[in-house]
Amino acid sequence: MKVHIRTLGCRMNQLDAARLRASLVAAGHEPVDHPAEAEAVIVNTCTVTAEAERKSRQQARAAARAGKRVLVCGCGPRVDGAGWRRVAPGAEVHLDPASLLAGLDAAPTEALPLPGRTRMTVAIQHGCDDVCSFCITRIARGRHRSVPEGEVLRQIRAAEAAGYREVVLTGINLAAWGAQDTRRPQEARLGRLLARILEATAIPRLRLSSLGPQYLDAAFFEAFADPRVCDHLHLSVQSGSDRVLRRMRRGHDAETVLRVAERARAVRPDVSLAADLIAGFPGETEAEFDETLALVRTAGLSHLHVFPFSARAGTEAAALPGQIPAEERRRRAAALRALGRAQRAAFVQARLGRRYPVLVEDDGTGLTPNFIRLRAPGAAEGEIAEVEVSPGTLA
Repeated sequence: MKVHIRTLGCRMNQLDAARLRASLVAAGHEPVDHPAEAEAVIVNTCTVTAEAERKSRQQARAAARAGKRVLVCGCGPRVDGAGWRRVAPGAEVHLDPASLLAGLDAAPTEALPLPGRTRMTVAIQHGCDDVCSFCITRIARGRHRSVPEGEVLRQIRAAEAAGYREVVLTGINLAAWGAQDTRRPQEARLGRLLARILEATAIPRLRLSSLGPQYLDAAFFEAFADPRVCDHLHLSVQSGSDRVLRRMRRGHDAETVLRVAERARAVRPDVSLAADLIAGFPGETEAEFDETLALVRTAGLSHLHVFPFSARAGTEAAALPGQIPAEERRRRAAALRALGRAQRAAFVQARLGRRYPVLVEDDGTGLTPNFIRLRAPGAAEGEIAEVEVSPGTLA
């Protein structure tokens, strides 16, 4: 059967989709790139915001209108399976991948998902125990579980053997690896795991996805100093105001973010720092929003993922007083994005004329370790090529 997988949301969802694809191929199905070519469409949903939920439902309805067999999985049904059955009548709603695969006469496979020839994503952690007031993901993804060190090393060695040059470590609360509970950041052992990977494998590049700043200890920065670890940190910040962070129940304050930025630059002066930020959280005053703008400037954040606050049913934040009008949330988000673009441009401008190793992808572009996308003319996919940052190579 020809199957199209439509994935929305985070890197973990993308990894889940890659695993589904590997299992479908093992069972004799043919994945296709466009839903028009497919007999069945799998919608791998995201529910982190109301907008993500809306887009997920839109994709399921569009596939149904096109006469396709529709199978729905991912975070949406895990949070509200009954709701999905109401809004997508006729769709097959599955709470777990095994159930979905069984409906296609397939089963989970141990085969590694190999999506390309450059980098492979390895999940080292699942779930979260935090009680952030805005977050539905902990309900969708369950309790925190660390993938055992031996299994992480096995997957990275398999990536090496398959010719991959970069591994991206990911998770729902990645930096909490090794802790018994994500609410006890002092137990996290991500630095120890990184040191072990560097010692026990020869993978040329390790990249990290989103990290909670409160988990990054001295052992982490000792491992981060190794040039095989990409000098790009994506921090789950959400706000620069301590008062807002307390209402969010984030488990860190603004000073923690500034301290992480300082320590990162001390060991990797060329580091790029990215952040997730929420604009217009309930009760956020103009002064509190200004504190977020100030944090972005002071920490030197050069890549911002900005989301206007989205009330998710079932979360504490949805019922908090002081809900901010949508137009104002959008205005604040736009201001943050404009500042992020300006700081990104300044970060890149300051590196013109420097040469960096670029891992070349199938379109002839690739990322430097510190997350600048460059063109690499003449280089082959999977090659790590030295490229100078210039107006002609910026992708």
